[in-house]
Amino acid sequence: MEKKSVPKKNIDPILVDVRNPNFNYERLNKFGTVNLAHVPEAAPPRFVILKRALIGIFGLLLVGVVLFVLLLVNNLRTIKASVADTSSSIMKNFLASATALKNLEPQAASAYLEKNKEALGNINSMVRNGVGQTIFDVVGNIVPVVQQGMGFLGKITSLNLQFLQLSQGLQDLQTNGFGYFVHDGKSLIAALSSLHTLIQQINTETLDIKNTTSNLKNLSSSFQSVDTAIGGEYLKYSAELYSWDSALGSLLAWFQAPGDHHIVLLFQNPSEIRPGGGFVGSYADITVSGGQMTNIDVRDIYDPDGQLDLKVIPPEQLQGVTRNWGARDANWFFDFPTSAKTIVHFLEASKMYSDRNETFDMAIALNINVVQSLLDVTGPIPLPEYGITITSDNFLPEVQREVEAGADKKAGQPKKILKVLAPILLQKLNDLSSEGRNQLFQKIKEAVQKKDIMYYAKDATLSDFLTSHNLDGSVYSLPDNFWGSYLAVVNANVAGGKTDAFIGESVSAKVDLDTNGNTFTSVNITRTHSGNTQKDPWYRVVNKDFLQVFTEPGTSLVSIQGNDARTVNSTLEYTRSSYTTNPDLAATEKEVYLTNFKAWQRNEFGKNVFAAWLQTPAGQSKTMQLRYQTSYTNLPALAPGQVYTFIFERQSGVQNSLHLVINAPFKYYWAESKSSVFTYDTNDPDKRILLTLTLEAQPTRQE
Repeated sequence: MEKKSVPKKNIDPILVDVRNPNFNYERLNKFGTVNLAHVPEAAPPRFVILKRALIGIFGLLLVGVVLFVLLLVNNLRTIKASVADTSSSIMKNFLASATALKNLEPQAASAYLEKNKEALGNINSMVRNGVGQTIFDVVGNIVPVVQQGMGFLGKITSLNLQFLQLSQGLQDLQTNGFGYFVHDGKSLIAALSSLHTLIQQINTETLDIKNTTSNLKNLSSSFQSVDTAIGGEYLKYSAELYSWDSALGSLLAWFQAPGDHHIVLLFQNPSEIRPGGGFVGSYADITVSGGQMTNIDVRDIYDPDGQLDLKVIPPEQLQGVTRNWGARDANWFFDFPTSAKTIVHFLEASKMYSDRNETFDMAIALNINVVQSLLDVTGPIPLPEYGITITSDNFLPEVQREVEAGADKKAGQPKKILKVLAPILLQKLNDLSSEGRNQLFQKIKEAVQKKDIMYYAKDATLSDFLTSHNLDGSVYSLPDNFWGSYLAVVNANVAGGKTDAFIGESVSAKVDLDTNGNTFTSVNITRTHSGNTQKDPWYRVVNKDFLQVFTEPGTSLVSIQGNDARTVNSTLEYTRSSYTTNPDLAATEKEVYLTNFKAWQRNEFGKNVFAAWLQTPAGQSKTMQLRYQTSYTNLPALAPGQVYTFIFERQSGVQNSLHLVINAPFKYYWAESKSSVFTYDTNDPDKRILLTLTLEAQPTRQE
């Protein structure tokens, strides 16, 4: 059927019942054709229009999201790559800085932390600027863990800054601490308070960081590695930070407490060696108030001993030279805290101090050779009234000569030269340049490392800190189930003049281990007396040494050769003369005399001790040889990976060489030497040497 069209003019497209006379309807009419076969559809409902609009908008959003995700992925990859490149070095720098701070090397720590500061700044800039910030803002609002990651970055940055401030504070104390103590107690207290606050903040920050990495470690391998590094390496220093925090708190409380406080500075003379260090012939009473030294009084040790009414039985080996024990001979214990406690006890009991209720809260032992090191820094000091100039080279002989035979000795003031020298030396130390102060700190640090300076504190917190950081000269405490060897050679000059100034000592030890882990040890101790070359008589007499060898528990003596028989007779029956016994001394003198060996055996400070006399004439050498064995009945069967430990502790004031040979059990070798033999040699041991050796099985020979 043919389709027909009709003119549109025959149809009025505007249908209204009432027309508005003011509206032009004609303009709406357009002539055209109308397809009558086409029936117009009804207008779609409004919600359909909305749906179509939403679909369009969603499409646009989808395109935007896709573009955004692509941008996000690209930026995250860039950021991740940058972080991956630098995170390893940041952690290494953190660890290196912590080690440097532990070793009191703040300048080195600052260098590592400055590198971190730059690296963290670059990462922060990449994340925080421009598109990176927009991305993390949007994603952070949707994914909270991203916000935590951003917070983690901020915490690491903050921690780095705090450690940098800590290292700078320590550097300030190294450079200016001595001057603060001598002239500006307020600045010293302020510096210590600042360090105290920083350490507390660091403790809080490290704990927070550890918690954050624990939450994030499952998010990516990067956080897993960071969590492992922090948990396994860096945060192991947190216990040490807490220790520093506690010690600083106690020290600040002491400095800020009202009134005067006292430190005793013990001058040890290693020319006449004693177990705790040199003979204490002189000391200084240092008065401290408000963090500042207000007075220093140098004294002869016989001054307080002359006003001591206590009657205490002296050590058996000293009973032939003194009837009564006093501060002068109390440096008798190899464990310096015990010696210091005993010296302080005698000082405080003397009327010189008890009459005015003066007590000593701390003690610092200073070997004479430390003064020589200080003179290296300050340079020569003229003493016109004595007609000499004191230098690091002549300090000991000149002072010794004045004390033993000078005009002051004849006037009854043998230690006066030290009273004259001390304030001049202190002033020169205070006037040092910045470079000189750094040299001074390094000298002190070296002296501490060689046990020429030791510290003692009555306060329990400070005492624990000093022990844990090996600053107090205490005897090493062996752990439970210890498998290994311990060795310390300890000398005591009794009526042997000042001959130890010219005694050279060498120690040679060989340890053989059997297949059960038991040890057989040979120790040779050679002492060479070169005092015959000196003109002063106190250097040329026979060196009379009560020599003690400290070993691990459970040792039994097999043989001893080269030692001398010597009898020390007491001139007084102490039990009938109202004398008291020092409990620490009594504990060490529970000994057995081994008649066949002319030696003693006892337990002291958790060690088995063999002791004997060794007398060396001037110009000669003498060697004492010991052999002993140790059985480890509770030791598990030996196996590869088992660790054996050898510990050597040096006596304060004694410079000896050490030659060590350790032979592994049959069918084993040491991983550290890749041999069945491990050797160790040093001509100047540190105060404590700790060697750990790991067993490995010898390969089975193939036929």
